[in-house]
Amino acid sequence: MFGVERQHWDPLPAVAQAIAGGEPWLLAWALQSTTPYRLLSRASGIPDHRLDELYRGASVSRSELVALARAWKVEVDQVILTLPAGTLAE
Repeated sequence: MFGVERQHWDPLPAVAQAIAGGEPWLLAWALQSTTPYRLLSRASGIPDHRLDELYRGASVSRSELVALARAWKVEVDQVILTLPAGTLAE
């Protein structure tokens, strides 16, 4: 039992599949990480009303993505790969 190496699980394919099925990127990540919005708000420091804006398609800043990725325990580059075109604020 000890010393058994477990394979690393990559959430990206499941998130991409949810997005392809019509889920907004934010919801796909929240569902994949099983992180309710209230907890996501607390863990990322992003207010609930801003999460609602992001859910509805508002542009997201790099700093917000970093905070979300940290809360989801994934690399920010993985999250960026799943963003719809034009979503990342310049």
